[in-house]
Amino acid sequence: LGGLHTEMAALKTAGDWLQGSGWTQALVQAEIATAGIADSFLRAAHVGRTRHAHQVTAAALHILQHKAHDKYKERANAGHQEPLDFEAWCNLRVQNCPQFQYWTITLHLELCILLYVRSLRESNFTLYMDTLRELAVWFFALDHTHYARWLPVHLRDMVGLAEKHPDVAVKFNAGHFTAKKTTRPFSAMSIDQAHEQNNACVKGDGGAVGLTENPSALRRWMVAGPEVARVVREFETSWQLHRNRENTYHHDQTD
Repeated sequence: LGGLHTEMAALKTAGDWLQGSGWTQALVQAEIATAGIADSFLRAAHVGRTRHAHQVTAAALHILQHKAHDKYKERANAGHQEPLDFEAWCNLRVQNCPQFQYWTITLHLELCILLYVRSLRESNFTLYMDTLRELAVWFFALDHTHYARWLPVHLRDMVGLAEKHPDVAVKFNAGHFTAKKTTRPFSAMSIDQAHEQNNACVKGDGGAVGLTENPSALRRWMVAGPEVARVVREFETSWQLHRNRENTYHHDQTD
């Protein structure tokens, strides 16, 4: 239950929830994605692109809700009535309008997924646990069998760390349940994502293609590959530190 694969499962769950809702058609009409790419968001074929689509959708839904509330306040003031605050108005609309309820639930699901990603990027273990509890309900509701079965087990193990393995619990609460390759803020990643990146470095161009029929060559590649990748990574890290010694901004930030 690595963080990257849990995020992928959560994005697929959101795709199941949005199937047939007109979401992909709205993305195409807004020129956010082409029809083929928009359909791939339902399957979470590309994690980064799918996450971006949900970020845009969550922002759009939030803006639309507040615009609708502003119009409601204008009508209420024109009729000399006391308008409801935003939260009370949303609750009333949810009770009276199924479409509003559907997209409000969609917004809550997307925000839950984005908060889960934030917990990994910030190495926030408390937020990580809170968002996993929310996502577990969705895995059950939309019949994602494996995560519905094993995520509660993972949560139970994490909750019991303080009693069974207090030293590990202290480290996790300090943020050591993620991997960091740079000193930039909001750049931590889950352990399985770090493994995926290391595997890509070890494989290089072509990986083991053409070596499987030669046991000796395959053995040399398996032994030497990780070491070669380590040397290359250390060189790139030292060069990057020398080049950007004072730059600690996240790549989305500006000076």
